[in-house]
Amino acid sequence: MIKVAIVDDNEVFLQEMKQAVESCGEFTEGMVCDTYSGGVDFLQADNGAYQLVMLDMQMEGKSGYETAQKLRERDDSVVIAFVSGVILPKPEHFKVQPYRYLLKNANKDEISRDIEELLRETKRRNLNEMVEVVCDGEARRIPIRSILYIAKAKRGSLLTVEDSYAGGGKTLQSNERLEKWYVQLCTQGFEYAHTSYIVNLRAVTKIVKNELTMMNGDKLGISRTCSSKFHQSFSAYFHKKYKRGNKE
Repeated sequence: MIKVAIVDDNEVFLQEMKQAVESCGEFTEGMVCDTYSGGVDFLQADNGAYQLVMLDMQMEGKSGYETAQKLRERDDSVVIAFVSGVILPKPEHFKVQPYRYLLKNANKDEISRDIEELLRETKRRNLNEMVEVVCDGEARRIPIRSILYIAKAKRGSLLTVEDSYAGGGKTLQSNERLEKWYVQLCTQGFEYAHTSYIVNLRAVTKIVKNELTMMNGDKLGISRTCSSKFHQSFSAYFHKKYKRGNKE
């Protein structure tokens, strides 16, 4: 079952969003949509049960970004969407990996399309898309989202993943060559930053000139050979995630 939480201190807008979610074609029987009037109330009630959380950026007590920071400490897989009428995305907002940025002044059709895509993405993640990592006859299945980047190795490749999926470490050896991993994952948001490694674009928290910073703090260079295509892919990937508009 998929559970959705909407957090906003404007009661009228809160109910409008709840109605919009529940009337969306992607909202099916068995789904639940709960509402909260503030970040503090939501965090006190949340027990990790929500797969999609929509957060108002401006709230009394705890802002949407501050709420998202606390939420990410508990759950890296939840889909987060920021909602605002006046605040546009800032570099620090990327640290909590929001999937989409909704503007309150958008028309109903735009909001409905955004909600539809949010629910579709939540369903996709809820299926726990997995890949099989094979090394010396031993196979392990891990979520695609847990992979931060994959680099060439003497034999096959080396996957850098979130700690909880690497047996307490942070890397997994694979017999598969990097080129084959790219073919498998290029439609999942992976791109070459260097001829020696591909990165999960969702796990990039900062780009300064030709250097990437990943979610785990690792810094990777962007080679001249891959720079143009990488930046194009990065822009295209995040263009799908964030709606930009004029301030009110």
